Amino acid sequence: MKIVCDIFLYTFDTHGYTYFVVFTVAILLIAYLVVMLWLQNREKALLTRSLAHLASMKRHGVEYELVLQAMKLATWRIDLRDMTLTFENDYRSMPNLYTPVPGTPMNEVLKLLMPEDAEKMREVLKGVKVGKQDIYHLQFRIKEGNGDYYWSDIYGTVSERDDDGKPITFIGTAKNIDKQKKQEKELLDARLKAEESERLKTAFIQNISHEVRTPLNAIVGFSEILPNITDPNEREELMRIIKENNAKLLQIFEDMMNISKVEAHDEKANLVKSNFDLVQLVQEKMARCSSQNTNANLTMEFASQEQKVELFTDKERVDYIVTHFLENAMKFTSQGNITAGISLMAGVNVRVWVSDTGKGISSQDQEKIFDRFFKVDYFIQGAGLGLAVCRSYALSLGGNVGVESQLGQGSTFWLEIPLETVK
Repeated sequence: MKIVCDIFLYTFDTHGYTYFVVFTVAILLIAYLVVMLWLQNREKALLTRSLAHLASMKRHGVEYELVLQAMKLATWRIDLRDMTLTFENDYRSMPNLYTPVPGTPMNEVLKLLMPEDAEKMREVLKGVKVGKQDIYHLQFRIKEGNGDYYWSDIYGTVSERDDDGKPITFIGTAKNIDKQKKQEKELLDARLKAEESERLKTAFIQNISHEVRTPLNAIVGFSEILPNITDPNEREELMRIIKENNAKLLQIFEDMMNISKVEAHDEKANLVKSNFDLVQLVQEKMARCSSQNTNANLTMEFASQEQKVELFTDKERVDYIVTHFLENAMKFTSQGNITAGISLMAGVNVRVWVSDTGKGISSQDQEKIFDRFFKVDYFIQGAGLGLAVCRSYALSLGGNVGVESQLGQGSTFWLEIPLETVK
């Protein structure tokens, strides 16, 4: 330091003020050059980082676009100040999906949602505006361009707030999940079907084991004592009981086979159509049941204004339904009358009905009477399959079956099928 000071003093004393100025300028120039070099290097480093950041942003933008395309997503933005919706990207591949124009009012969008889903969306938007939470997930049904509804899945989050911390922008993604919902429904239906099959299997074992055992015990028991009976009248009565229980047993197995066919096949594809007179068929069934009627307090009649009704459909299935209606009426009617008839329904359908004055069916049981293994009276023999078969057959014919009844006043069972043109 002393040496520097000596040089400075010497210079100043020897050459005077001029040398001092030149020396000072030189020092300042060197300092300026050093500072400029430092600033240049700093700006170069900043520029290098900026260029790297821009390249990264560009790469990330491309990757972002690719992810949206791969996941078939749409991105949207809701301005919470004026409640308008804008779709910024849309890579959903399905046609007819709803895509609003930029700035569409949310009130217009909510009109396209299912009412219950629209209410959920209102609650979400209300929660976003008051800052209840920042991230939301919602699934809803919205109307397509063709008028049908499809399922949409959205995730949303608050992306911008004002100076007071109040949310002003809500952004997110939307995805069409119709296919997923259909798969979920198929899985649910499969599970319900499996549960129903398990229930029916249990009911089948319980009902059939009882229903088969009863006539079988009668057949075996009376067959064993029949050789020891010498009285002709008594032998004839035993044989009648054996035949009657044999017929009941055969009917149970026939119902089991019919319901198995219904379960295993497409019933409409198995129709065997032919031309026949419905009036003649019902009259023949009524005559057959009348001949089997041994109840003196029960009368049977056929009442119809139609003399002839030509049909082209599956005769065996119509025969089965009419026969089952008549036999059920005889089983549950101890006195009074049973009436069968035919009515044309506005020239489009034809209805066959069987009315009785039996015990009737409660309104609660009427809803279940056509279910498999359901029995109104468990003390009356039967597997609870006949009416279920009747309904399946009626549906396969393009019609339906039903019942009208009042407890204690009788019932009317009906079959209604299309009045098809004779081929």
